[in-house]
Amino acid sequence: MKQKSPNILLIMSDQHHAGLMSCAGDSIAETPNIDRLARQGVRFSNAYCTFPLCGPSRMSFMTCRHPHEICLWDNESQLNSDTPTFAHSFLSAGYDTILSGRMHFVGWDQRHGYAQRLISDVPQSAHLAAGWKLRDVLGDLVDTPGMSLAGLLKSGPGRTGYHAYDEAVTHTTVEWLRQRGLSRQEKPFLLTVGYAAPHCPFVAPPADFETYRRRIAYSDLPLPDEALHPANAVRRQKFGTDPAPPVDAQWRSRVAYYGLCTFLDRQVGAVLSALKQTELETNTIVIYCSDHGEMLGEHGMWWKSTFYDGASRVPLIVTWPDQITAGKLRPENVSLMDIGPTLIDLAGLDALPGASGRSFRSLLIGSDTRWEDTAFAEYAERGNATVCRMVRSGPWKYNYYHGMEPELFHLPDDPGETNNLSGQVSYRDLERHLNELVLRNWNPRNVSQYMKRRNQELALIGDWVNSTRPLEPDPLWFSERLENWVANDVTRRED
Repeated sequence: MKQKSPNILLIMSDQHHAGLMSCAGDSIAETPNIDRLARQGVRFSNAYCTFPLCGPSRMSFMTCRHPHEICLWDNESQLNSDTPTFAHSFLSAGYDTILSGRMHFVGWDQRHGYAQRLISDVPQSAHLAAGWKLRDVLGDLVDTPGMSLAGLLKSGPGRTGYHAYDEAVTHTTVEWLRQRGLSRQEKPFLLTVGYAAPHCPFVAPPADFETYRRRIAYSDLPLPDEALHPANAVRRQKFGTDPAPPVDAQWRSRVAYYGLCTFLDRQVGAVLSALKQTELETNTIVIYCSDHGEMLGEHGMWWKSTFYDGASRVPLIVTWPDQITAGKLRPENVSLMDIGPTLIDLAGLDALPGASGRSFRSLLIGSDTRWEDTAFAEYAERGNATVCRMVRSGPWKYNYYHGMEPELFHLPDDPGETNNLSGQVSYRDLERHLNELVLRNWNPRNVSQYMKRRNQELALIGDWVNSTRPLEPDPLWFSERLENWVANDVTRRED
């Protein structure tokens, strides 16, 4: 008898540090539901995003292509609707494709291959009209979800619309799973669930903040890196963390971030419980991942936008009952853009046209000694001439900075990435090889020119937005029901 096509439940968080899970060795974190998922399947210890920023990372993830292949290097850029995603592949193969929650789609197309969207995105993805809608959700914390000192200074216990949003995503997803279970449909589904947590603002539910308040001391805070690479030093200055923020603000932010990870874990647990209760679990592939990490003060840096493992390495766990060996840890280098091809491979579908990602099916089932042990990431900023690209190859990480000296780290011996080996004679051949890998099919001059032009284009559009204040044309961005739910839940942070 032919095996039924597997269901797929893909859960993606936002800005989850790969090491901040009990299953990853963190002795403080309480993440029992994610830990249980890791015990049931395979956890990848060296999974990387392709771009340490929300929008480009997610669009690369959806299309299974490098950011430079889809020309997306910032959160304001739109993914072309004629670019296929892995959701299109599953829909074409007869799957129900469902999106619940966050995916950071920008522009008029809020589906990109999903046939149904159960709940809209948080409003910062609402492109042109994001400015005033975000205030409805965050109130006095409106200036804190981005990379700014204000986010650290206002951190602590409290409740924001982001918490309400994630709870709404959980509620909506659980109800969908229950209805799906009752319907006894034979048709398989791809259900993608997107959460905002543990993304800043670093404001955690009071009970979760209290859980970690006594576990984390001032002495646990990482020390700033005084020998920071110039490209990262510029970012630290730009985002207001040089000089270092007040110690109390850093401590509150760290405590709150841990609390947000536990809050996220509860949401994941509720969805997994619903999957089990509906008896859909036995033939469902479950994936947990995040779009990028969080520096959390390491090297004196916060948030993302760097190649350090805190920002570029992500959690990745895959389970499939009776098909994947439980409790396995894979150290190979894999990428978020490999997830789509892997799911397509596991489901037995035709390959996604144009995909650069690779299926790591053989790493889930058996052992692949032929796996090309590399993962790439890139980064560019509008108005900033510095473009850069990273390759993780085996134990090595090589960071190329256009017009600047590179970095070379041997991560098994230097997990904190503090000993730059670049320029040493003994590593000359290795550097030459890694430099060739980075520059293969990637031109930093073209990226730099594009970003400068993009800065000019968006400045003109911004002037138009400020002058016209256009209404959002797509009700899927923020339904009236959800808008009221979230806005009414906004409260001030407790002092």
